[in-house]
Amino acid sequence: MKINIVYIIVLFISITSYGQSLQEYLNIAESKNPELQAMQYKYESALEKVNEEGSLPNTTIGAGYFVQEAETRVGAQKAKLSISQMMPWFGTLEAKKESASFKAQAQLNTIDLVKRKLFLNVKTYYYQLFELNVKESIIKENIEILKTFEKLALNELENNRSTMVDVLKIRMEKNELSNKLSAVIENLKAKKIAFNLILNQEENLFVNIPKSIETLNEAVLFQKEMIADNPQLLKLDNLNSALKKSELATKRAGLPTMGIGLDYVFVENRDVENLLENGKDIIMPMLTVSVPLFSKKYSSKQKQLRLEQKAIETTKVETSNQLVSLFEKAMSNLRNAKVSIKTQEDNIKQADQAQKVLLAAYQTSKMDFEQILEVQQLKLKFQLKMVTSEKNYAIQKSTIEFLTSKN
Repeated sequence: MKINIVYIIVLFISITSYGQSLQEYLNIAESKNPELQAMQYKYESALEKVNEEGSLPNTTIGAGYFVQEAETRVGAQKAKLSISQMMPWFGTLEAKKESASFKAQAQLNTIDLVKRKLFLNVKTYYYQLFELNVKESIIKENIEILKTFEKLALNELENNRSTMVDVLKIRMEKNELSNKLSAVIENLKAKKIAFNLILNQEENLFVNIPKSIETLNEAVLFQKEMIADNPQLLKLDNLNSALKKSELATKRAGLPTMGIGLDYVFVENRDVENLLENGKDIIMPMLTVSVPLFSKKYSSKQKQLRLEQKAIETTKVETSNQLVSLFEKAMSNLRNAKVSIKTQEDNIKQADQAQKVLLAAYQTSKMDFEQILEVQQLKLKFQLKMVTSEKNYAIQKSTIEFLTSKN
């Protein structure tokens, strides 16, 4: 009983790790990808830009010394300190901050897009590995079947119920499959190396390859409307919003700018007794207004920003059409692959039935090895086509996830 419990626990752990293997590879790719890391730094830089845009202009501080002292009733002016701060029109800084914030969000959308492309690339290689791995198993299984047929044909040759031609045909077919097997194995090795390199890890690390592909109800999982959340479209929305805020900031920059300041003048005491307010320093608050009399540059800048907004709106329409077209094509390919999987399943079952009929006929008459080989070749063709259809289904599903899903 204890052994059974331990076996169940180990089986559960292995199934769980298998189910999470693709997600684990995606996590590795995300954490180790240099391009994503570089773009993350750019995003953090864009966030700092928000603080920069929200800051006031530099405060001006000045100091002066009177070489020729200016005499006043209460004493001579010796030196002066001044400080002033220009204040943009109300809301100008806030509009600049919001524009920078939208640009930072656009950078985040770019990161999401790069991440989706990376995930699609990882999944594509992952399912190509699945295809090659299953093909290897199928071809090995068929080689073993041909070995059995070869032994049977040799036995029949001794009983004069077959010819040497039958044996040679079986051997030629077996050699052909061995050649295919070698090609598949070499391709599988190369794909494993490429897969590990995409993950930015050692090229010879073990890769956990799935044994099967699950087909789902795509009509429930994927809706065309989900394309609206694609980062390419969201990025254009954020850039458009950033331009609108920049236009508002430019409009307000064309309004008067106010400045506040303070002058402090040091006054020397006069050598006069009982002088009222003798040597009293001078404090002078100041208010300045900067009026943009020649505001053509601001109106021109606003026009530029409006034209850029129209360009983005047009680009968004084109991008949306392209994404919808890709979605429809991927959905069509997905359905075709699903139909092909079902068709090959039926064909394999019928090939198995035909094989049983031919082998059963062996008990009553001479075995027709040519027909047996023909059926076996058809079954192999259906098996290989089925695994290719499963790979295509998984890749098309991944493509639709790239277009619609959120990471």
